[in-house]
Amino acid sequence: MPRGYAEADLAQVHYVREGRGPPLLLLAASGRSPRMFAPLIGLLAPHFDLCAPDTPGFGNSGPLPPGTSIEDLAGCFVQLLDRLGIERTDIYGLHTGNKIAAAMAVRWPDRVGRVVLAGQSHSLIPDRERRNATILGIVREYVEPRSGDTAALAEWAVAWQRLTAIWWDRQLVAAGATAADRDAARLLALDELQAEGTAALYGANFAYDLGRDYARIAAPTLVLEVATPEEDRTVGRQGPEVQRLIPGAALETLHEAEGHTLTLEALPS
Repeated sequence: MPRGYAEADLAQVHYVREGRGPPLLLLAASGRSPRMFAPLIGLLAPHFDLCAPDTPGFGNSGPLPPGTSIEDLAGCFVQLLDRLGIERTDIYGLHTGNKIAAAMAVRWPDRVGRVVLAGQSHSLIPDRERRNATILGIVREYVEPRSGDTAALAEWAVAWQRLTAIWWDRQLVAAGATAADRDAARLLALDELQAEGTAALYGANFAYDLGRDYARIAAPTLVLEVATPEEDRTVGRQGPEVQRLIPGAALETLHEAEGHTLTLEALPS
């Protein structure tokens, strides 16, 4: 895939650009880079001019400066559009990417066409305090600082555990595993190694008032809720409330048992 770098005030931004057609900006989840969109890019390249940037602090982009906000990241990607000569683009944002997409749509409406806000139910919760509490329960090991003489060793050990869980997944070494399965794991492992900005990005996520901006989005919006059995029990469906808050929004619900295959992070084998 063609790659490049663009200078922005916040950081140098690495991006992948491929395809022909109307512009479409792909914004990744926390901890991931455009590697997560590799199968999706292959599907959409015949139909769209795709641009998938590494969020600062991840992949091959520059570091994420301390105190960066979601609004700062939105501005960074608007500058990326400027550097690439893209006047107006549709946006697909997944998980933290949906917050950046919402901030872009609210603050730079003339640069944004249509918007897809995608994510599992916890990612779409409008109320900031409830969303933060729910997300913290999922990502606590990434964001809570460790103290004491062994803090660095403990953080390194946790990172090693996450990496080995990806690499030595039993399904990947089983006889039925496919090359596509192993390729997806390699990309995930690379993203894990390059995810230096995770804690800072979640800090920006926690500070962002998504519910407030839902009501301010004027762009045609599709809310793409990814429902799982666990979150149906613990969080509940958020799509109908989000649809009510965003004027004229459409809602689609995808159902997945595990992973993110239905959001096209990876394709079913």
